Amino acid sequence: MAHTPHSIDPSSTTPPSDHLVWSTVNTGPSRQIIDEWSRYSRRPAVLRHVNAWPFMPQRVDHLDEVLELAGFGRAIDDIDGDAFLWHLVREAEHDDIAARIVLHRMMPAIMSIARRRGRIFQGGTQAAINDAISTAWMLIRTFPHQRRTRKIAANIARDTEYYAFVREHRLKRVPEVQVGDDMLREKFDYPVEALSNDNFDNVMAEAVESGIRKRHLLLLNRLASGEQSEAIADDMGISARTVRQRRKEAVDEMKRVLLNG
Repeated sequence: MAHTPHSIDPSSTTPPSDHLVWSTVNTGPSRQIIDEWSRYSRRPAVLRHVNAWPFMPQRVDHLDEVLELAGFGRAIDDIDGDAFLWHLVREAEHDDIAARIVLHRMMPAIMSIARRRGRIFQGGTQAAINDAISTAWMLIRTFPHQRRTRKIAANIARDTEYYAFVREHRLKRVPEVQVGDDMLREKFDYPVEALSNDNFDNVMAEAVESGIRKRHLLLLNRLASGEQSEAIADDMGISARTVRQRRKEAVDEMKRVLLNG
């Protein structure tokens, strides 16, 4: 695969012909990661380092070639790409360059997760991207390659979403579960157990796709995370009574859209 130097124009909506990963975002960690990749993906010292790895099946002249060996652009269950990616994550445990390549390999999945979660994440998409990238980096450097030898990309993507957006949310909900049960029993006609754990996140994702207003989703997400109405009221500059009224409106809208179609 031939590569020629090409500077990325952040304002362009057309992907550069010689870059596998690109973005129209002008700022933030995703922009920084892609710009850094563009700068060092042909650097001689980096290529010498990569070509010295014993598991390399061929010599490469550009790091995008390593991404392709790792299954970039192919089906997530591609056997050959998955096997090569396993070697990369094993190397990434002690090698910054290998970890950086794996992160770039995972960027499309990371950005997809962040955009989807950002619609209901406090701080919006940009905050979700920050959390997703930092979480993915940590997981790549500590990936348990000894016992997880298959479906590497799928496992990293799943773990990134869980640790960045689900696990902490669940932990925050634990002390408040009875309060949440009381409120939901009053408004919904089906058992509260149906909204526990993974199902809560599935309901919120379905709510986004159904067009429920973002204001309502953010409020329900904060309440489910254990925040009190008074604290939310202070933060938003409104009364606790208004928060309670908006909570009722949000739950009514969730019920109308999700239960009645």
